[in-house]
Amino acid sequence: ATTSAMIGGTARTLRQQVALRTEELEREVAERKRAAEELQLRQKQLLHADKMTSLGILVAGVAHEINNPNGLLQLSLPQLSKAYQSMEPILEEHYRQQGDFRLGWFNYTRMRDEIPQMLREMLESSNRIKRIVEDLKDFARSHDSGHDAAVDLNQVTAAALRLLDNTIRKATRNFRVSYEAQLPGFRGNGHRIEQVIVNLVLNACQALTSSEQAISVRTFSAAADGMVVLEVCDTGCGIDDVGLERITDPFFTTKRDIGGTGLGLSISAGIVKDHRGQLEFSSQPGGGTTVRLLLPICQEVAHDG
Repeated sequence: ATTSAMIGGTARTLRQQVALRTEELEREVAERKRAAEELQLRQKQLLHADKMTSLGILVAGVAHEINNPNGLLQLSLPQLSKAYQSMEPILEEHYRQQGDFRLGWFNYTRMRDEIPQMLREMLESSNRIKRIVEDLKDFARSHDSGHDAAVDLNQVTAAALRLLDNTIRKATRNFRVSYEAQLPGFRGNGHRIEQVIVNLVLNACQALTSSEQAISVRTFSAAADGMVVLEVCDTGCGIDDVGLERITDPFFTTKRDIGGTGLGLSISAGIVKDHRGQLEFSSQPGGGTTVRLLLPICQEVAHDG
């Protein structure tokens, strides 16, 4: 009986040792798996950063090459428009005396209406190229300076909304804005954050399919998280899961047909990252979109709003 008890005790000890060793091995396997996943994530982040650096260099070069010929168009088109205005009385007098005549490939009676329109459209297109180039240059620019000022988010938001007043009025009849009083400030570059807010509100305007749909903007403090927050909500078309995953990717856009370049939110995300902040998106198709801009609180700044 004594021998059996000893054997039983030894067996239990062995089982306990095996169980302990099994737990240790499982922990080691789990730790190695976590380490491997973290390494893979770091490698992806480094690869992405390298791609973004290369893309920034490429974009800066392309923007410069486009800017030069477009600059010539910007100078020449207004002069051509002015020259045609000076020529019109002469052409009209010739038409009254001699009747209709060929001007280029078409008759003068057709071209006298189309030439001013063509010149206007060419200048508008050139201005659009200029805006795209500015976006490209902004995307490629390093945002590493001018973030030392103490800034009031309420004031920056109000300035951005003033810039967009006409756009908002055209987009919706249901616009609301509310500012939290005594809102803590953040440390950074107010002009850069204003650019982000303009982009977020402009996106909200473009998401609406009816002027009856609404946009609301509000600021508030998430003191427990050490953040001040700007929230932009719209009741527009919404974004699917694939769009949400790629929403800040450079050149990804759902608005290509209306001139979207896919750079606005990418630039905005870079600006917010430079401010040690966050951009959070929630949406579903047909259910509207909510965007939150979170910025770290700078305690020495607080205003009445």
